[in-house]
Amino acid sequence: MDHTILEKIKKNSKMYEYLHSHSYWYRYLNRHPRYFKEFEKEFKNFKREESLQKVNSTIENIELIRNIYKFVE
Repeated sequence: MDHTILEKIKKNSKMYEYLHSHSYWYRYLNRHPRYFKEFEKEFKNFKREESLQKVNSTIENIELIRNIYKFVE
């Protein structure tokens, strides 16, 4: 892998973790450094989806607490 790409990835710890958990990107980035833009796009989409899941989970928990509170009254 190109050292500049590796340095960019290591600077962002979340991106580095993503690379470890999605190891197929190693192959692409080793073969063609131009795939870095695609890697960044997929990483951003992953983070966006992860954030949405957290928000949805929080909303569901709030609704559950409301329902429990209504039941207790």
